[in-house]
Amino acid sequence: MKIALLGAGWFGREAHLRNLMGMDDVEVVAVSSRSEESLAASRKLVGPDLKCSTRWEEVVAMDGIDAVIIALTNDQHHAAAMAALRAGKHVMCEKPLGLNLQQCDEVIGLANESGKILQIGHEMRFQALYGEMKSRIDRGDIGGLQLMWCREFRGPMRPGWRSSDAYTGGTILEKNIHHIDLFNWMMNCAPVRVSAQGGANVLTDREGLDNAQVLIEYDGGRRASLELCLFAPKGGDCDIGVCGDAGRIDTKNQALELTYHPFDDGSVETVKIPDEGDDANFTDSSGRVDRGIGPELRHFIDCVRTGASPLNDGPSARLAVAVCLAAQESIKRRQSVEMDEFTS
Repeated sequence: MKIALLGAGWFGREAHLRNLMGMDDVEVVAVSSRSEESLAASRKLVGPDLKCSTRWEEVVAMDGIDAVIIALTNDQHHAAAMAALRAGKHVMCEKPLGLNLQQCDEVIGLANESGKILQIGHEMRFQALYGEMKSRIDRGDIGGLQLMWCREFRGPMRPGWRSSDAYTGGTILEKNIHHIDLFNWMMNCAPVRVSAQGGANVLTDREGLDNAQVLIEYDGGRRASLELCLFAPKGGDCDIGVCGDAGRIDTKNQALELTYHPFDDGSVETVKIPDEGDDANFTDSSGRVDRGIGPELRHFIDCVRTGASPLNDGPSARLAVAVCLAAQESIKRRQSVEMDEFTS
């Protein structure tokens, strides 16, 4: 399978290109980047025959490409996905699918019309730790899921375009759409209301929030809460947990640790949930390993080959965008926001 990478900057190369280079049934034939330095680094990784362009539009128009990976700035996702689908390419687009719901709907609609695979980069669904958590929830280990939470205290994101709301669509849409997608996946029911607060208390030299608290209410009174801090570079893991009427599960992302507390007998089970191929994992700007990108790419390739619908498809990505936009609007309005405003 011949693949092109749109956006061969730091993330595109370190997260996507390195993983693709380890797969013997795919060939990366072209990349784009506005930076000549990034193109040279990509050619060094792939080889001298790699086709390079400073314009992603030129790469999309090339013949002989089966699929594209879109790792451009968020504000370009919609245009690049639409162009690739029109050119008959399958699309794996980094999150978010769009900066607004109209963009999401247009990409989803064109993917449906073209019959091409559309997958969105919500890689946390492909981390073994959260796959195990999801399996335990689905088989009833904690009874009926009632509460879910994520507490992430970490250092700032990389400088550059990620500090611009115009490029990212906002901090929660850029950073926490991963966690909100995980909430939606685990809860497996409709979000109905979002209440959020946030501010820029410490990192005042850049745009966007540096802290936020988001509360999402789902059907049946179930709730998920997110707590984010971007000015705490030391001492934290990403703590994600769930609680039902019969048990509780806590996870630590970097420790690869899951702890299960059934309520009936008071026992505690703590297990390590390692991912395969840790040596190929991507390390983010805060020095933490993200283990889902390799399996996510493999899933995309398998879906292209078989025609199966991706786990992280267009509609699920649209819902994650909607909740993020609702949270950012709630912070702006200083009041709760009904999801009907964003999902209807």
